[in-house]
Amino acid sequence: MPTEPQFDIVITRGTLFDGTGAPPFQADVGILGERIVAIGDLSQAKARRIIVAKDLHVAPGFIDIHTHSDISAPFNPWQSSAIAMGVTSQVVGNCGISLGLALHDPLFAFEQRWLAAYGKSIEWSNFNEFLLYLEEQGIGTNFLPLVGHGTLRKRVMGMADRLPTEEELHAMSRLLEEALEAGAWGLSSGLEYLPSGYADVNELATLCSLVRRYNGIYATHLRNEGDTLVESVQEALEVASKAQVPLQLSHHKAEGTKNWGKTKITLAMVDRARAEGLDVQLDQYPYPAFMTSLVVQTLPRSAQQGTNEEMADRLKNAQFRCQIVHEILAAHPEWNDLEPWQNILIGVCRGKPELQGRSVAELAQEAQKHPVEYVLDLIIETEGFVSAINFSIGEEDIVRVMQHPYTAIGSDAVASQVNERSLQDQIHPRVYGTFPRVLGRYVRQQQVLSEAEAIYKMTGLPAQRMGLTDRGFLRAGCYADITIYNPQTVIDTATFEHPHAYPIGIEWVLVNGTVALENGRLTNALAGKVLRANNRESR
Repeated sequence: MPTEPQFDIVITRGTLFDGTGAPPFQADVGILGERIVAIGDLSQAKARRIIVAKDLHVAPGFIDIHTHSDISAPFNPWQSSAIAMGVTSQVVGNCGISLGLALHDPLFAFEQRWLAAYGKSIEWSNFNEFLLYLEEQGIGTNFLPLVGHGTLRKRVMGMADRLPTEEELHAMSRLLEEALEAGAWGLSSGLEYLPSGYADVNELATLCSLVRRYNGIYATHLRNEGDTLVESVQEALEVASKAQVPLQLSHHKAEGTKNWGKTKITLAMVDRARAEGLDVQLDQYPYPAFMTSLVVQTLPRSAQQGTNEEMADRLKNAQFRCQIVHEILAAHPEWNDLEPWQNILIGVCRGKPELQGRSVAELAQEAQKHPVEYVLDLIIETEGFVSAINFSIGEEDIVRVMQHPYTAIGSDAVASQVNERSLQDQIHPRVYGTFPRVLGRYVRQQQVLSEAEAIYKMTGLPAQRMGLTDRGFLRAGCYADITIYNPQTVIDTATFEHPHAYPIGIEWVLVNGTVALENGRLTNALAGKVLRANNRESR
């Protein structure tokens, strides 16, 4: 009688990085079902499938600690761009935005527009129903959902520019607790965005105190990442200190040339807070440009109030518009010149797609308008549904933040895929390239990090931050989330001009023991799980 195979899959002859930051070693990996069951010399073992990893490196599947892929999950369940760059788990619901808390209501137009473009709509009424929706549909990577403070606030207070009443704060707490009971991993805020930005320290600390009771984290997109970066980090530290909750500083950077170098100050603040006992960590994407709403990048808060339609209507008023132009140029006198606008490119602009990828400077010149006037007209025409890519992050800051021992890698992506519909959107190349870029540019080419350090920042560090005990590491008993790559060729190919491009060098990806990428080709497996913080069986 033939011997029954001991393993479903054996990965053989590879060089292993175990996710702890330890040096690599030669070993085979044996997988049975969803889990790794053996690591060592398995050359004599029998397996249903053998993956030969000669000259390849084997690592835990990358954990993307900062994404917005809950937005794309309903229309891209395969999460193709994430899988293609080696990501097997994503922390979703960052920057205060939670699709799972959005409603089929005009107030949630932003969330609805993303789905409507792909023929989808909101089919849930609470956080748990959204998670059940994903579980029933299937998902390509594991999802760890956060509760977005901005969406939470909209559910209770709409776009009101004030602090909550006691009853409203209680209502927000109740919704937050329902989500935490459903398995959310913590709270995120996006204080640069409204309505999250209307909150003060006390409101955030009150909600975070509830998060602490559930052993969750607080991830924050700071109130400002440029001129008042230091003050914004201090505010985040104050919230975390009051609530005694672990703090994650999202996509840490210093925007604007005059602010380059401020990361020396902010990282020292992190170190000091950690020395005093506060659990503070960071994440980062390795690019010289950020991408967000053109409204947020250019308009003062006084112009952003209300819905997008209300904002656009106010900007049509000549007196109000004159006042806003004055405020903008008082805050940014350099914007009187064309040169700074050459570094700001129109991103996703579904109302006027012909503008995508072009600089504001070029477009303003063609229109024979002052750049600020051009931007205001564009915001009116698109009702604010336009993003922009801003080249304002210094390379020295990127390297400094990357080398900090508590910085994890996070893409800030909405997972996408290369198809006819997605190609219409001018997105950020981080969606396809973040993790291969670190391994190719910053490890192999520039030696900013050792390979073991980089893998730790992509696996073990985010796993520990989220409280995952059986993901993020290569060891017996862990789930078989595994990425196999060629260290000599791995690199991003997505660019700001052509962002929809899969990387090279990521050869195999396994999610919960199922092959999701085979010899560099997507299998479209839906092997991911919605990981609920209160369900240790799935963690």
